[in-house]
Amino acid sequence: MNSTGFSKMGKKGEILPKRALREIANIKPGDKIMIEASPGELRIRKILTVDEIFELEKVSKDSPEDIDKQVKEEIKLQMEKSDD
Repeated sequence: MNSTGFSKMGKKGEILPKRALREIANIKPGDKIMIEASPGELRIRKILTVDEIFELEKVSKDSPEDIDKQVKEEIKLQMEKSDD
């Protein structure tokens, strides 16, 4: 779920996202965050704890080596198709 919200910059430079946005991002007081900046833009990302990482849904049961092999095989197949 993605959402957009609007806030004003506080007098001391604070940024206070609305509750709904914090809930969607699962950011709570005390959580560590990373802020990336580029001209006219800030991106805030929550830094997950080890426990939160282990709670994430697994995307594959294969090992990283198996996944790497599968990706290389798929690249090879795509290159062969583009040569035809």
